[in-house]
Amino acid sequence: MTSYGTALEEARRCLEQGELVIHPTEAVYGFGGLLDDAPLQRLRRLKKRPAGGFVVLLPSAKSVVALLDARGRALAREFWPGPLTLVLEDPEDRFHPHAKAPDGTVAVRVPAHPVTLRLLREAGRPITSTSANRPGFPPARTAGQAREEALALGTELFAIDAGSLPGGAPSTLVRLGTGCPELIRQGPLDLLELRNVMSPSPSTSHDRRGVPPGGAGDRVGRDSSTGCQRVEPTLHITFVCTGNTCRSPMAEAIARRAVVVRGMTGVTLSSAGVAAHPGAPASEGARRVAAEAGLDLDGHRSTPLTEEVVAASALVLCMDGHHLWRAVELGGGEWCRLLSEMAGETGDVGDPFGGADDTYRATFSELARLVRTVLDRIAAGEGGMR
Repeated sequence: MTSYGTALEEARRCLEQGELVIHPTEAVYGFGGLLDDAPLQRLRRLKKRPAGGFVVLLPSAKSVVALLDARGRALAREFWPGPLTLVLEDPEDRFHPHAKAPDGTVAVRVPAHPVTLRLLREAGRPITSTSANRPGFPPARTAGQAREEALALGTELFAIDAGSLPGGAPSTLVRLGTGCPELIRQGPLDLLELRNVMSPSPSTSHDRRGVPPGGAGDRVGRDSSTGCQRVEPTLHITFVCTGNTCRSPMAEAIARRAVVVRGMTGVTLSSAGVAAHPGAPASEGARRVAAEAGLDLDGHRSTPLTEEVVAASALVLCMDGHHLWRAVELGGGEWCRLLSEMAGETGDVGDPFGGADDTYRATFSELARLVRTVLDRIAAGEGGMR
């Protein structure tokens, strides 16, 4: 049986030659490579992800200390190595653009699995990580399964065999930035543990025992006098269409105004497309019709629907059945719904792309009716999200 020392040496050689390798994490196996052009392009092709946006595994927090504020440093000290992924702003482009999400953020983590941590430290560089599976298939829990998934995707990869892994929830995902930290995916770490680290007080225990996972997630809100000490429920909704240039950006804009009008707090919104080209503007028809309603789509840029987008959403609202199928294929569950179904209706929202302004107006009117109904249901506490 190959020792870890020999396997790690071979894995490091593969990485240095620009190849991808199969590596363990705390829960499942992943595909990984160095943050260079060739391995990132290969990983994007392998996972059919034109925009990139992979988790980056770090040998230590020193790699990102310049990107962490005081709360981020506190989280890193407490939970790294471990199942906490931090989403960070990267204004100075310290990370390769293909490792980052379309919005320019980078998701980073110091893994707790001793074999992968040793690989990172021996390589002396971060590596990307994405689950070792085809879209729609469960992540591999053994090295053999990971090899089979790679072969099914058309490639043969060297694997570090660390035995059978336990599976379970992906890492807790927290976004840091200029505002207050936002818990955008519940994972092995819960809200109480995070709060105790970021906002310690005499009344909060720091025993890391945990509480039952929440549904939509939570955001640590800013108090005007004491800083980030409030906790409010957060619901992130993603609208999905094909190219993210017509229906979904119109729905997102409608929802943003409706949320303000209704005085709803803790609701965040985004949109994505199952076949979107990153960075494309909204269509001219969508911009014109939105402007007639007093909404501005000039700053919109398209975002592809990815596993990360689906996982970070508490509710994914799709325009038609194909979009819903794709969201489920990317790991979605019961929180992925047709927009019409969530509004208590049936049928697809037709694509106005290439049509006259009257076609766009009809679509806009339909979206406005459906979105407002959905928000009313959410405000009333009706289900459909996680």
